[in-house]
Amino acid sequence: TNPIDDLSWIRRELVEWVYNNLMAKWETIVRKGRSKLAGMFSGYGQREAMVETVFLALEKFLEEKYHRDKALDHIDTWDECDVHRLVSLFLGVRFPMALCLNKFDLPAAKKFTKEIQLSLPIHGAHVGTPLSARAEMKFVKEQMCGSKVEGEISPPFGIWQCLTSAMMLQEPVLVFPVSDMVTLAPMSGLNKAAVEDPSLPSSGMLRCIQAAGGTLPSCWNDIEKTYCMPSKLRERGVGKSMRLRDALLMKPGSTVEDVFLTLKRLGALSGEFVRAEACSGKEGEKPKPVPKAQAISQKICVIKIMSNKRTAWQQS
Repeated sequence: TNPIDDLSWIRRELVEWVYNNLMAKWETIVRKGRSKLAGMFSGYGQREAMVETVFLALEKFLEEKYHRDKALDHIDTWDECDVHRLVSLFLGVRFPMALCLNKFDLPAAKKFTKEIQLSLPIHGAHVGTPLSARAEMKFVKEQMCGSKVEGEISPPFGIWQCLTSAMMLQEPVLVFPVSDMVTLAPMSGLNKAAVEDPSLPSSGMLRCIQAAGGTLPSCWNDIEKTYCMPSKLRERGVGKSMRLRDALLMKPGSTVEDVFLTLKRLGALSGEFVRAEACSGKEGEKPKPVPKAQAISQKICVIKIMSNKRTAWQQS
């Protein structure tokens, strides 16, 4: 079969999933109006601001194309086409797709790969990256085992490029929580996450990262092949800078309060929010107070948050 047909089927399934969820409550939605309709999208893991952006875009389209003013205030006049249009728009914003075009090393795959890439964007997909999972796994196994490979190492970057293209479709907001806005030192409450978190790459995976041109994590002791607390690294003479050591990946539209709640979940803070100060991290820039409702951006990405209850590391 043609992979584009498969992609079309997946897209239709997603549309019908959300569409049927709406239609199951449509009478209630019509009775309660716009607010109820917005609430129906709350279970898909996005922020309210994103739903409102979708609503405004749909209203603008309907007004310009069909001269329907404030269509979302007249849901009782909607037909099936209107609902499908809303669902398709929502899925395009909330779940943009990046395609992993695997088995590119096979001659038969090249024709389909070229056809798909020329067809993009289509059926909710925007980018497609050709790659060979077999070649990627061969490279990973060689590095994980520590085996010496003859000749020059040429790591495959297909999966990396595919993941990068996916993140570019809806870029996360990077936040750097610190304990001091002058030295940009990390929060001690995040030390455990920096050295004990199960998601930290193993020594074998770190060899893969290095062989592909990447750098080692701040708390990795390459001599003893283990993760160490910052103080231990200094004692052992491993001179690494801990400035901006930790980074949080937040959803677009996240606020200072969202960062605070994330730090609470990680055990770095407790109690209630008191105040916060932030800056962009540029040399010589002075931090400014920021309210809880302030959206995180490139100008507000290095942040210090204070709460009214000290955690164990703050009390010591």
